[in-house]
Amino acid sequence: MFADYRANRYGEEILTDWGSALIYRPIGITLAWLLTATRITPNAVTATGALLLPSMLAMAVLFQPAAALASVLVLAVVYLVLDCTDGSLARAMGHVSVSGHYWDLVTDLAYRGCIYVIVGYLADQISPWPLPVSQMSCMALAAWFAALARLARYNLDRLAPAGNAGQGKAAAFTAYSFLSGLDTLFPPLVALAWAAGLLPFLIAWIVFYSFADVLVALLEARSRLKPS
Repeated sequence: MFADYRANRYGEEILTDWGSALIYRPIGITLAWLLTATRITPNAVTATGALLLPSMLAMAVLFQPAAALASVLVLAVVYLVLDCTDGSLARAMGHVSVSGHYWDLVTDLAYRGCIYVIVGYLADQISPWPLPVSQMSCMALAAWFAALARLARYNLDRLAPAGNAGQGKAAAFTAYSFLSGLDTLFPPLVALAWAAGLLPFLIAWIVFYSFADVLVALLEARSRLKPS
């Protein structure tokens, strides 16, 4: 499984999501390898990850803010590991399907909305900022920007696959690759910012980055869709 991943997917993922490629994916592949000896299906793994989302919401409401944030961040990491497990398990079992891809996308978008809004909600209680708008509102806006960018790229890849763009150069690791790879490292970044007393600064950065990501996605679409 590791050999297949390195041969077929690592090169692309390290350029777009190095956080997953270096941290969550190795754990996910190992877990998928263990699950091949069971009757657990890839869709069951996806569903388990999805069930973590209402658990995060419940913790945010029922727990004290500090305990809630710590618990939510742990569950977020578990979700990200499971997100790297279901696809690996599907490929190992020969169960890759359109429905699997669909629900994986849906749960990813739901996860982003949940974790952003929850972190903003708890940041308002743990580290308030002086702006008149709440951090939760700003993170809800960031989640909307992130979903827009994700769906814009998803549709672009369907309408104009990158392989058809006529670009003969090999892809390179860029500054955008580095920033993009930080995306799935959001839970540990929140923990570090919290420990350093910098949660409001991280919130502001996420909003700015999410908006910039939409602009980058639209510029990429403009470049790839323009008549040749």
